[in-house]
Amino acid sequence: MFQQAHAMLPSATHDEAAREDFCSSLRKMFTTELFPGTRALYANKLLPEFERKHGRKPESQREAAELMQSSFYYRGSNVVGRAAQELVWDTVGESVERQLPELVERAKPKADALGTVRTNPDMAMPRYIEAVDIHVMPGNFHTEIGPDDVYAGALYDRGVHVFAFGGLGDRNEQLGAAIAAWLKENRPDFHPRRILDVGCGPGFTTVAWKEAYPDAEVHGIDVGAPQVRYGHARAEAMGTAIHFSQQDGTDTDFPDGYFDLVTSMLVTHEMPVPMIQALFKESHRLLAPGGITLHDGGADPLDDPFDTLMTSWFGINANEPFSAQFRALDFHAALVKAGFAEDKIFKGQREAVYLKGQLPPISLAGAVKD
Repeated sequence: MFQQAHAMLPSATHDEAAREDFCSSLRKMFTTELFPGTRALYANKLLPEFERKHGRKPESQREAAELMQSSFYYRGSNVVGRAAQELVWDTVGESVERQLPELVERAKPKADALGTVRTNPDMAMPRYIEAVDIHVMPGNFHTEIGPDDVYAGALYDRGVHVFAFGGLGDRNEQLGAAIAAWLKENRPDFHPRRILDVGCGPGFTTVAWKEAYPDAEVHGIDVGAPQVRYGHARAEAMGTAIHFSQQDGTDTDFPDGYFDLVTSMLVTHEMPVPMIQALFKESHRLLAPGGITLHDGGADPLDDPFDTLMTSWFGINANEPFSAQFRALDFHAALVKAGFAEDKIFKGQREAVYLKGQLPPISLAGAVKD
C-alpha cells in the first residue's frame, strides 16, 4: 500500500507506518470479508429460518434489523467496522499533528503559483456540516485548529488512502478518474471550457478532472477552509493549475452560466435531501447552455428491507446520517425540479478499482442544460 509522494503529503515514522498498515489491513478485512459475509449470513441462514417461522420474508427494516441483531457475527462485524473507522483517524491524526506546523508553512500560497486559493472566514457553516463528524473524522471537513490551518485536508489525504487500503489509487484519484473517463467515453464531443468540482476536499477528483480535460479552467470548492488550503498546495505540488475557493455548493458566488460542467463525487450522500435539491438548482444556474451536471447517485431506490438496513449501516456506524435518504431519493425528479428538461436527464454506471467485486458500480445521474 504505497501512496504517491508529493510535497504536502504527511510523512510517517516507522511506528506510524506500521500502525497505518494495521489499520488498512483491518479495514480491508472488514470491507472484503466481514461486511459481504453479512449478506451471505442473511441469505443462507437467517432469512430461511425467518421464512420457516413466519411463512414470509421480513417486511420492514426493523424486522430485518431485529433478525440480524440476533447474530453474533453481525454484531461483532459492526464493532470491527466502527473500531477500524476510529482507528484510521486516530492513527493518521497523530502523525499529522506531529508535523502540522511544517505542513501549514508549506501550504502558504506562492507568488508563482499555477492556480489560486481563497477562503471566506465569514461564511456561515451549514448546520448539517457542524452537527456531526462525518466518517467519524474528528472535526469533520471544516474545523480549523489554528491560523492558516490545513489539518483536515492533510488528515483526509493520508487517511483516505489508509481507509481504502490503497484501493482508490496511489493519489486517491481513482473514483474521479473513473467518472471523467465515463464522460469522455459517452460524450466524446464534449469539451468543457470551465469545470466546477463541488465538495472537492483535498482535490482528489479535481485533479482528475484537470488531467482529463487539461485545456479547461478547473475550480474546486468546499465548505472547509483547511480543505481548500491543502487542496491548493497539493495541486501545486503536483504541477496542476486549479482554482480553489471556500464555498457552499448550494450558493456560490460564480456568475450565471459560468461553467460547462458542474460535478460532485461522494458529496450528495453526505447531504440532506433539501440540500441535494439546492445543489441541483445551483448547478442549473451555473451551467451554460449545453452544459452538463454529473453526480454519483441516482440508483433505483431500495425496496428490500435487508438492503435498506445495509445502507443504514453507514448512518449508524460511520456517522453518515443522510446516506439512507440519499439512496431513496429520485434523482430524476430532483433534477427536473431543479429546472432540467425531462429529455435531458441521463443515468450511467462506471466501475472503479476499489469497488470491483465488493460493491456495485458507481451509479451516475446527470443532465444537460437546454
